[in-house]
Amino acid sequence: MSMNSEFGIRNSELPPPPVRCPIGKRFGRGQSKYESNGLLHVVIVVTLLLVSGCGKEGPPLPPEIRVAERTTDLTAFQEGDQAVLRWGYPTMTTAGQSLTEIEQIQVWRATLPLAQELPPAISPQDRQLRRQLLEGQGEILRALEPEEIAEATRGSSIVFQDDLETWRQTVEEPESFVLWYGVRTVCCRNRESELSNVVRLEPQAPPAPPTDLSLAAGSEGIDVQWTPAADSKTLVERSPDGAIWTARMDDPVEGGSWRDKEASQGQAWSYRLRSVIALPGGSRVVGQPSEPARIDHPDTYPPKAPAEIVCLPEGAQVRVRWRGGAGAAAYRVSRQHGDGPFEILADNHRPTEFTDPAPPLGELRYIVIAQDAAGNQSEAASCAVVMGAVP
Repeated sequence: MSMNSEFGIRNSELPPPPVRCPIGKRFGRGQSKYESNGLLHVVIVVTLLLVSGCGKEGPPLPPEIRVAERTTDLTAFQEGDQAVLRWGYPTMTTAGQSLTEIEQIQVWRATLPLAQELPPAISPQDRQLRRQLLEGQGEILRALEPEEIAEATRGSSIVFQDDLETWRQTVEEPESFVLWYGVRTVCCRNRESELSNVVRLEPQAPPAPPTDLSLAAGSEGIDVQWTPAADSKTLVERSPDGAIWTARMDDPVEGGSWRDKEASQGQAWSYRLRSVIALPGGSRVVGQPSEPARIDHPDTYPPKAPAEIVCLPEGAQVRVRWRGGAGAAAYRVSRQHGDGPFEILADNHRPTEFTDPAPPLGELRYIVIAQDAAGNQSEAASCAVVMGAVP
């Protein structure tokens, strides 16, 4: 049986050749007028039907195959005795369409001897080789079902934890091994995506937490002080209720002090610390948290005084302008005529300028005081102007 060299299939498997368009046919002498007309009508109809289907056959279009796009942002770090994996929630197919039918996400892990680990990937071929090695030497650690995926979703990311203490019980001399991780998305009737980028984690003994945590509240924020663990940096976490904790910085800090300038006043805050060790390749080990400390941060600090205040005579009026101070919610504007008492012209005034519509003649002094939401008042800022002739 012959083969078609272009497509690599047997000629017997090829579709039948297209139907050739028929041409008209004359009627014989023995046909009546009505027979001729009837047959002619039939021929015309059949011809039109055949012509509408005639034409050059194009190549067959392949069916659309929906496959999830490969994950490329997988990261890993150690927190206590947990390997923490994070990657973006899969949202697209390889064709650039929205992905809505995720059936499973596979988490892959391989345990490799440190002495046999490949060097860091530089080229696309290196990265492909690492993915092949992970598939060949590794196994599926967990196949996350839709319910587990929902539980592991944090905003636009998925977070998965691998218990390193359990892993250590499966190998001898765990310090001589490195862990490789990857993820794969399964969707669209059990179709698997390509394996993600491969990340490595060299399990370490978690560092001890910092000690001697102390807190001090002030007008500029809350000062946090501690004694750091040896050969480590420190990550500061904050909580309003002692239950939900948030890291206050992306990168850990060196030394033993840091000021939280974003802690809202008028409430209490809890703080705790973690030691962080940086590893080669960009990974890190985050230790267990320290014992927390809590402090009240009352709103008893006055806002900054208004600055750059000026008094501008404009005809029979005086316009007072200033630059607002940090923390100010409103202003009080007062006026003094000569050596007389101050008269309040505006209270709880929000704009940073005020027009005195009917100032008296003579020497005038205006003062502006900033007020915050708790009623704390700043120091006064003042300016002076003379209106008309001095009596």
